[in-house]
Amino acid sequence: MVEEIKNSYSGKYLSAKAAMQLIVSGDVILANPVAAMPNELLRQLAKRYKEVENINVYVTFITEPFAFMVRPEVAKNIRMTSMFMGPLERKLYSNRLFNINSINFSDIGNYLKEEVKPNWFLLQTTEMDESGFFNVGPMGAAMMRDAMKVAEKVIVQVNRKLLPINQTQDKFIGADHVLHISEVDYIVHHDEELTEIPVGEASEVDRKIAEYIVTKISDGATLQVGFGSLANAVSLGLRGKVRDLAVHTEMVPESMMDLINENVITRNVFGGFAMGSQRLYEFVSQRSEISFGLLSEINNPKTISEINDFVSINACLMVDLTGQVTSEGIGTRQVSSIGGAGDFVRGATHSPGGKSFLCVTSTNKDKSGKITSNIVFSLPEATPVTVPRHDVMYIVTEFGIANLFNQPLQERVKRLIAIAHPDFRDALTLQAVEAGILR
Repeated sequence: MVEEIKNSYSGKYLSAKAAMQLIVSGDVILANPVAAMPNELLRQLAKRYKEVENINVYVTFITEPFAFMVRPEVAKNIRMTSMFMGPLERKLYSNRLFNINSINFSDIGNYLKEEVKPNWFLLQTTEMDESGFFNVGPMGAAMMRDAMKVAEKVIVQVNRKLLPINQTQDKFIGADHVLHISEVDYIVHHDEELTEIPVGEASEVDRKIAEYIVTKISDGATLQVGFGSLANAVSLGLRGKVRDLAVHTEMVPESMMDLINENVITRNVFGGFAMGSQRLYEFVSQRSEISFGLLSEINNPKTISEINDFVSINACLMVDLTGQVTSEGIGTRQVSSIGGAGDFVRGATHSPGGKSFLCVTSTNKDKSGKITSNIVFSLPEATPVTVPRHDVMYIVTEFGIANLFNQPLQERVKRLIAIAHPDFRDALTLQAVEAGILR
């Protein structure tokens, strides 16, 4: 059996350049996200732009500026669509050489099946073990099995620097964390460091927002926290105040390490992917209580709603006085995608004892120094509504916390004005009165 596996491996091995020579005009390519992305394969694909046309590449949260993102002559023949706008997509989006989509992560499986329909799936893996299994690493499980259901051909980029996950779990064909050589068509070798995604330090505003949230988290709750400095602030606030937490989250962030080490999180951690530093990747690889699976299952609002005392904490950009929330952009300027925001808000609000928190700084300062309120009478024209008002529970600013869930319109307006920055409360009240919302 071992000899048979070795022979199969040898027969499927080729260079990255040769692998991308297999791509022909009209192909649809799906690549695994972020640090699971097989960057060398995509680099080699971009070099073939003069030889192919009408190639569509689907990615999530790009970490390097591939030629088809920045060079018009390449983008003409190789068109990229990102399923989530990360910092690099945001920086380069104004050149309009690629597409951004904004889908609920719970819908990824259906999206790949009904819309993307890839004939190639490219992913990074660890080296193959003696049983013929490749481990997909800390970001590889998020959509791997959904992709394997629909892709016609699979190319793995073996990276010896990738760390394995779910190491205490059984390995079998169909498992979320591994794929077998029998499921792979071609194998490429390319070693490179995993992409590290830095997280900013928690600000004083972040810490103030976290203080309001922590008071509403009870012992034994199950936690979901988004990416960014707010996650760090919440983690700091939980120390010594809450215990016996579990985690069910789209992303396992840097701050989870400290909460596990300090016995704030003492139960299982289940996530779609880990994103942060090399230290985090090593940590999640070694810990048996941390496991990863499909985002389409983790983010399913029905699954979330069946977990008692579920607490969802996410940041947003702006809220109008009726409770409509945007996390994706203001007006026509897009800065992010929906990801799991809607999934976790809806799931948490239907969990027995569950709570959903959407956090926003009360004001914003633009490049000219002008300060405006992030709680507004109405969202600017063309602003996308990420979370509809009927799903919103708690809105939190550094000035307080407002429970909007199932509240009438007048009460929503009053509660949101109360947590707006004091400098804008009178103007917001006047607007609401003139509109006939308040009397």
